[in-house]
Amino acid sequence: MKTMICAAALGLLSAPLWAQVPGAEACLASAVRNGTDPALCLDASDAACMDNAPETPAVSTACFAENRAQWGAAIGKRMKILPDDTATTIARIEAKYDVIGAMVQCDRIEALAKAASDLDGPQIALQKERCLARATALTYVRLFVRTYPAKEASQ
Repeated sequence: MKTMICAAALGLLSAPLWAQVPGAEACLASAVRNGTDPALCLDASDAACMDNAPETPAVSTACFAENRAQWGAAIGKRMKILPDDTATTIARIEAKYDVIGAMVQCDRIEALAKAASDLDGPQIALQKERCLARATALTYVRLFVRTYPAKEASQ
C-alpha cells in the first residue's frame, strides 16, 4: 500500500515535468530576446519538487531525479539537432564540462554534509539530487543560450 501511495504521489509530482522543457524553452527564448536571466525559467520546476520536501524527502528526491532525467534528455535531443560546425562543437564541449564540473560540486556538497552537518540520510540524498537536477537544468540553459539562433533572438 505504501508503495502505491508513493508511486501515485510521484506520478502527480512528475506530471508537470513532461511539459516543463517546452515551457522552459519558450521562457528561455524570451529571456534571450529580452536580455533577462534565463535561469529564472527553472524556478517553477524546482519549487514543484520542494513542495513536500519537509514531510516526504524521498518523494521530493524522486521528483528531482525525474526532473534531472528530463533535462538530461533535453540536452541529448538538443545536441542531436544542432549542426556540425565549430560554434556547435564548442557548445557541445562546454556542455560536457559544465555537467562534469557540476557533478563534482554536488559530490563535494554531499561529502561535506555527511562529514559536518546535522542532516540525516534522506535529507542529504534530497540535497544532492536537487543539486544534480539544477546542474543539469542549468547546463541545458547554457547550451540553449549558446546555440539559440541569432535570427530568432533578434525577432
